[in-house]
Amino acid sequence: MITTPDPNVSGHDPMSAEFPRPKTHRRRDNALSRHDALQLIRKQMGTVIPPWALFTSVGSGIAIVISVMSFQNSNTQDKVDKNTGPLQAELIEMDKRQTGRLDAVDKRLDRFDARFDAVEGRLGALEVRVGA
Repeated sequence: MITTPDPNVSGHDPMSAEFPRPKTHRRRDNALSRHDALQLIRKQMGTVIPPWALFTSVGSGIAIVISVMSFQNSNTQDKVDKNTGPLQAELIEMDKRQTGRLDAVDKRLDRFDARFDAVEGRLGALEVRVGA
């Protein structure tokens, strides 16, 4: 324990070195007077917030939430575009190849259709000869 007085501590400091002692409360057996009850209620009540301050704080909270959501949405879209870009290029290339193959199959079917039409014409001519 230090026995010499500290020159930096005076008795008039706003922060004393002693712990604050709790205030004694009135016992319940004595009824409070109306005046004491009102003072106790006033002490227990917090500060009254004006309506404009409440609306302002709620509005600023909503604005913060909206700005954070839009920021996350824009960043997420950039990340999605960055990650799905190669996949989209592959899909486009695959679509081009499949379209080319389907076009080739369509040309072959057109040729077969023309050949079958020619065969039908020959069979019709043959039926005319046989029937005559």
